[in-house]
Amino acid sequence: MPVYVNCRLEYSELHLGQNIREHRRSRGWTLQELASRLSISPANLSAIENEKAPLDVERLVAIAEAFGIRPREMFPKSGRRHFHITRHSALESVPTTPFHLLDRDTGNVTTHPNTLRPLADPFVGKHLEPFYIEVHAIPEEEIQFISHHREEFLFVIRGSVECLLQTPDGPVREILVPGDCLYFQSNLPHCIRSANRDSAYVIDVVHSPFGTSDSERSEATVCFKDSAPKNFAEEIANQVAALREARGMSMSEFASALNISVRQLADIERGRKSLPIESLLAACRRFRKPLDYFLSTTILERPFYFVQRASEIGTLPIRNRRRLVDGGWSQTEFRSLAAGFGARNMFPYYVKLRHPGKHHPLSLHEHHGQEFIYVLNGEVTLVTLLDGERCSETLVAGDSCFIDSTVPHRFVGMSLSPYDEASAEIIDVYWCPLGEGYLFKENQAEIDGQDQTRDQVPAYL
Repeated sequence: MPVYVNCRLEYSELHLGQNIREHRRSRGWTLQELASRLSISPANLSAIENEKAPLDVERLVAIAEAFGIRPREMFPKSGRRHFHITRHSALESVPTTPFHLLDRDTGNVTTHPNTLRPLADPFVGKHLEPFYIEVHAIPEEEIQFISHHREEFLFVIRGSVECLLQTPDGPVREILVPGDCLYFQSNLPHCIRSANRDSAYVIDVVHSPFGTSDSERSEATVCFKDSAPKNFAEEIANQVAALREARGMSMSEFASALNISVRQLADIERGRKSLPIESLLAACRRFRKPLDYFLSTTILERPFYFVQRASEIGTLPIRNRRRLVDGGWSQTEFRSLAAGFGARNMFPYYVKLRHPGKHHPLSLHEHHGQEFIYVLNGEVTLVTLLDGERCSETLVAGDSCFIDSTVPHRFVGMSLSPYDEASAEIIDVYWCPLGEGYLFKENQAEIDGQDQTRDQVPAYL
């Protein structure tokens, strides 16, 4: 799951003209000599080298062939790494992600008023999608309930947030203040707005149970003006409409993929007709979705949501991590922030990190899955392997890190005070295909060391 660090490069950052000039001069060629090989004028070549004229792919390939090199050698090396760090100081420069809302009744697409900034670049294989969200005050008459095919974890950083959920048991209203958390099934119609005139700020992590987040990153969300879907046909309508919008397909293209008429598709998307089983299976095959992608929302299991109050976090039981190979972890505290939700696919924790100390070697560890951390307080150093060598990055309060946790790594709390051993606090959200029991010990027998054999893994010293 590599993150390509130069995937957001602009043309001006490639310095192609400069690279062409350096290759030409290293061969001792004049402008006239290279221009004659390319069948262009020296003036045109000079404009390219001075980056006053942009290159197209065909011309770039011709230049590379003239130099006897591969075209990719003209570009900066495509660096790859298994983690992505977002600095709080640079958040304002992170491009916002439009949050599209698809109105099932009208077919209109609008943009949600809240401002979303992604905390991890888009790349293949990502199962968690973290955002930094500025939550705006939305007038009562402009409330829009939305739903999407995911689970969601929300942590309030600043301000007061009002969360409105429409559950099968009736509407729910929760007010969250800094440090409060909400874990919920986000296919429930919901609205998140600031409870005051001023904006609030939250960390929001979403997980798609039926595919990686990159496959649905642009997925439009069905917008409900008044209430939740009334029947199964409307539930399926939501999935079909959102899937078509995510693919950017026209009604005719999508109808053709499902082997139905455009009129029939329009009736299905608006909940007037039910989707034929044959068309449902065609959608699964065409878009590589399991049947549960369309059918899982028809059964909602309790609890529908869970709130963890900041005032209670200090009283939560401390859980012990598995698969940690040195005693320096003994003072690290892990407290689950969604223990009351039941079956879930993300595992959010409040973690108090301490430095392992001089007497414990700093061993790295790895585990199945992916991990997102947000630094609340103190300094955290990420130590990991990059190109076979140890590397480290220091994060401060407000910084975040997304990491492929199958690569050896470790987050270490760093205290600037010689008197304070409690060095850092973080929110840590895990995704693991093997479940929470793989990451955390379940009972006292394991904590007492009776399961040590299974917990042994190599230490990367």
